[in-house]
Amino acid sequence: MAKTELIDSHISVKQCTRAVHALHAYASKKQKEQEETELLPSNEQYVWLQVTVKRMHPEHKIKPFKIPLKHALIDPRVMPVCLITKDPQREYKDLLESHKIKFISRVVGITKLKGKFKSYEARRMLLKENGMFLADERVIPLLPALLGKKWFDAKKQPIPVCLTRKDLKGELERAIESTYMHQNRGTCTSVKIGLLSHAPEKILDNIKISLPAVVNNIKGNWDNIQSLHIKTNSSISLPIWTCELGAATGGRWDGMVQSKDAPEESTSDEDSDSNDTDMDLEEEVPEVPVSKGKSKGTKKPLAEIVEKPITPKEVKQKRSAEGAEKKKAKIVKGGPAKSAKAALIGKKPGRP
Repeated sequence: MAKTELIDSHISVKQCTRAVHALHAYASKKQKEQEETELLPSNEQYVWLQVTVKRMHPEHKIKPFKIPLKHALIDPRVMPVCLITKDPQREYKDLLESHKIKFISRVVGITKLKGKFKSYEARRMLLKENGMFLADERVIPLLPALLGKKWFDAKKQPIPVCLTRKDLKGELERAIESTYMHQNRGTCTSVKIGLLSHAPEKILDNIKISLPAVVNNIKGNWDNIQSLHIKTNSSISLPIWTCELGAATGGRWDGMVQSKDAPEESTSDEDSDSNDTDMDLEEEVPEVPVSKGKSKGTKKPLAEIVEKPITPKEVKQKRSAEGAEKKKAKIVKGGPAKSAKAALIGKKPGRP
């Protein structure tokens, strides 16, 4: 019997191929139906590798991990690439010309980013006009505050590159040909591994090349991975691998031991609750003497004489009744009521 071909000794190539073909067929059909009803062409959809881990990463890293691909996602001949550099900007433009680098469409310095692209509208146009952003690794910590959250929402975070290397052209080419994993503090991370315009075979090749690098950059490697899925921007996710749902080595609950004190506390709490209920049942309701009419010394259970909660309507009726009784008592005590005019001038009726 032939052995099952595996990717990184874990994922079945057969299962991965079935998932890629099913996802590509479904997403292509949906995109075709959408293009028939919309006037403007839709944006290019990516194929994502979704990694779910068992334990969250303790820290958030600004610099992403570089993941190699066999088939690049960005073509500089079609999609412009912008490079963000230190000041002065002209120095790095001359550096690109000296290395005969022509696939960088635009160079923007930090000072220009703070001045010309300070307004929201200017930054939005810069984001829209370029498909990928590279940045000098020395200015990466400054960019989140200068660019704003739109770059991160659009998944176009600037990719760090080293502009001091001798092989500058090779450094920039490798940066454009790779994909990137942005480590967060959650349990789910997504990595671009292909385009919907790619053939299913190209997407599968990218999975084979990128998967070992993705796993190596996760703390705990395969022992910390719970599941792997693939999806597009708007589709459901299809599973390609899941760990065993058990406490064995590599399983879902491996290394997660329940505290020994927890069951004892829960049982003790249950016992105390049951004892309280038993005591409540055994305790008799006391009786208090209530005098009603002429009969004295008659006793009623305490539960019967406890007042019920009064509604706002009853409170209003009670206050109006008390006010009427006080007014009536005042009239009887003080004699006939004064007229309105006499009340105003402070004189009794009948006096000149």
